[in-house]
Amino acid sequence: MKKLSIIICLYNTEKEYFDKCLSSIFSSTIENFEVLIIDDGSDIDYSDIISEYDVRYVKTENRGVAAARLYGILISDGEYVCFVDSDDTVSFNYHMPMVKKAQESGADIVINDWAFHTERARYFCKRDTTISDTFTYEGDEILRQYVKNEGREHSYFTLWNKVFKRELLLKVKEQIDKLDLPERRIDFAEDTLINFFAYANAKKITNMHSGYYFYRIHTSQSVNVTSKEKLKNQIYAMSYVLCAMSENVGGNRYADEIKEHIKKWGALMSRTHYSYALNKKYTDLYPYIMERYGVAKLEKSTMKDGKAYSDNEVLPSNFTDIDNSLREAYFTKWSFTADYDRSDKYVSSTIDYINNNTGKTVTYSKTAAFKIPRGIRSFKNKFLHNYYIYTLGMLLFKKGSKTREFLKKKI
Repeated sequence: MKKLSIIICLYNTEKEYFDKCLSSIFSSTIENFEVLIIDDGSDIDYSDIISEYDVRYVKTENRGVAAARLYGILISDGEYVCFVDSDDTVSFNYHMPMVKKAQESGADIVINDWAFHTERARYFCKRDTTISDTFTYEGDEILRQYVKNEGREHSYFTLWNKVFKRELLLKVKEQIDKLDLPERRIDFAEDTLINFFAYANAKKITNMHSGYYFYRIHTSQSVNVTSKEKLKNQIYAMSYVLCAMSENVGGNRYADEIKEHIKKWGALMSRTHYSYALNKKYTDLYPYIMERYGVAKLEKSTMKDGKAYSDNEVLPSNFTDIDNSLREAYFTKWSFTADYDRSDKYVSSTIDYINNNTGKTVTYSKTAAFKIPRGIRSFKNKFLHNYYIYTLGMLLFKKGSKTREFLKKKI
């Protein structure tokens, strides 16, 4: 049995992104692992990329990402399981510490840090509590914490920033298989549903801060609303998932509170999807949004809805060079002295991990021959990701306005 199965669900992802995804995984510190690729009926031939890596590749008919994820769980061979989206990447020491933490703590789920990756910058959200806090939850408290922020922090309900015990996910698959699944495919919010049952069945969860999962933002990603029908499908899927969650709270001692949080989560999603429809002028979807989310009137998204994403810290533009140097430090056989920026949290925590887990010691000296690059952050990126600039922009330029859309394209 492998220690970790990394499941990648693939469907018509740009080949450049997919190659970078695999490269980041295979240049990392993971040991005794498998990469399991579930190709959900792609039209693109990936054989040239796949041949470069040691992976298990399974191509199925196009059944949607929910079916692909569940099938991946079923045929995986790891004691632990994680998911990586086919257009994303990870820092070099991301998954191994999570597996180690799961083994040492006995946790069923371990959550780690993540960052957005756009064409212009990589940045993380300082108000995201999985990043700003360190926590451990047990028993009924786990599901309570899952719904407590009512959908405002997607780090709780995404699959890609977590490591799970496989036996937990097999139980989750059994429960989802028993649901009265609709004929219409669930190609949105399937991670919310899988995580709900995972949190409901977990006995212990914890989090850590060992690196970054880079969630890539680009125009062709599957969550983008590109048509009225796609938005309608998202509304259907999200409302179905929230209903299924509310009906399967079970005997949790916080059941009433959890159901109330789920109801407010639905209200948030009604505002989100109404704002999309308003922006695109899909006026005939308004009654559908009200019906699916059970709201009496439609309201636009508020600044509070996006609070977790309002205060960001930009990572260095030369993060790849820094990560490559840390990788070299990790795989160097002997103890040595290095010159590095001790005030950089990512660098210092990685050096600490090397010192505590590799049997060698990396010490600091300004005159050392081995140098880990200092972080470079442009004034423009720091300015644009500043909390006060974000708040001012939200106040001055309303969501969906022509000015706001123009500024988004330009900056």
